[in-house]
Amino acid sequence: MKRKAFASVLLSTMLALTVITGCGKSNESEASMSSPSASPSSSPSASASASASASESPASELSGKVVFWSMWSNAEPQAKVIDEAVADFKVANPNVEVEVKYNGRDINKLLKPALESGQQIDIFEQDPGAALSTLKDHVLKLDDLLAQQAIGSDGKTVKDSIIPSLLDWVKSLAVPAGLEDGYYAIPQQPYAVLFFYNKALFAKAGITAVPTSWEEFLADCELLKQAGIEPITFDDAYRDLFIGGYLGSAMGSDWTDSLVKDKTGEMWKDPIVLQFANDMQNLQAKGYFSKKIAGNKYPAGQQDLALGKTAMYLNGTWLPNEIAATAGPDFQWGSFQFPVVPNGNGKGGFQGLSFGAQGLLMNKNGKNVSAAFELVKYLVGKKAQEGMATKALAIPATVDSTWPAPLAEAEVAFQNAKVNMPWGFGIDNGGDFSTGTVIPTFMELATGKLSPDKYVAKMAEQAKKFYSGK
Repeated sequence: MKRKAFASVLLSTMLALTVITGCGKSNESEASMSSPSASPSSSPSASASASASASESPASELSGKVVFWSMWSNAEPQAKVIDEAVADFKVANPNVEVEVKYNGRDINKLLKPALESGQQIDIFEQDPGAALSTLKDHVLKLDDLLAQQAIGSDGKTVKDSIIPSLLDWVKSLAVPAGLEDGYYAIPQQPYAVLFFYNKALFAKAGITAVPTSWEEFLADCELLKQAGIEPITFDDAYRDLFIGGYLGSAMGSDWTDSLVKDKTGEMWKDPIVLQFANDMQNLQAKGYFSKKIAGNKYPAGQQDLALGKTAMYLNGTWLPNEIAATAGPDFQWGSFQFPVVPNGNGKGGFQGLSFGAQGLLMNKNGKNVSAAFELVKYLVGKKAQEGMATKALAIPATVDSTWPAPLAEAEVAFQNAKVNMPWGFGIDNGGDFSTGTVIPTFMELATGKLSPDKYVAKMAEQAKKFYSGK
């Protein structure tokens, strides 16, 4: 699932940061799971519960009903982990009725109308960046609740049990969204954008280390080609990542953001854009791009990676889970950060990484906040988060938890990163200009239909035309 752009923020702690998996592009079927209630009773109001802390009533005294809307379908492995967490919660809280509605990705279009109509939804899953912007009138501030003791984390509070830099990121989204400073989501199932590659194909081509510079990347592409292996693929769902990955690596996401919002079109005449165009033409002319990229419809590109037809694919860390059925258990997964592009401004490179997370958010108008947050604690507890790692190939958001093997190399990217870049490294921040002009014109370049010089001229002209009068 593509994510909305989220705010860039300097991170103070990156050693423990983790990533997300399993976000499919297609809508999923809906299902619900509920467990019976023994004797429901009225619960504290949202305002009173919001100020609850570690000293609130024991969990065994909780009652009433809690409704949780999930972004997964009931057939996905994430749903199985959620079901187990709910079952554990029910053992400890037998008087609470729990209803889980598995909306799949349709949650993105169903959630806001449901909240606005007053339908009972106590907990919901969303990308925090998108949710705080579009649902700010419905989200509960969680600062006091985060002081409660976490489930299965050796006495840590909920706040201390979650990767600190993920919490820093979530907190940074509040004020730009028009909310009071604080925490309105608990990050879980984090993700990052990286190149994923087939280690077996790299070994076949004689590649012994992942590329760190653009020059090494090109050399590896040539080795793969000489070995009869198609180096790079992508499909229509993720074309933006290749454009943004290059320009973000060279100039940082703030510059890329300014580029797609430049009303004069003059920024498109910057030498780095011509360098980008020349490098894309080079990839196409030398046969490093898959010949299918012009017509690849999601998920065609990633299926080619899974089937061993292509060596590399730029995507989110949900990819190993998403194509696990095709790739099989013996697929040798590797990953690396977008190579460092030369002649940049010093604000890109490995210090920047496009990452984020899904989040658990709570309805500020909920009538059973105490019981709802107790369930949240189980969902982000260590057992559930490590269950996501083993059953959904997700990396847990809890501290001191083990990464799944297919994503082990992703740790290097997080150790290097200092700055959170938005989805697409800023290239999507132009809205309709990005989707209607930037990406289609890139495809003309990447498929050999447009020369580098003509690409620069066209983009400068189209930017000026698009923003004229706006």
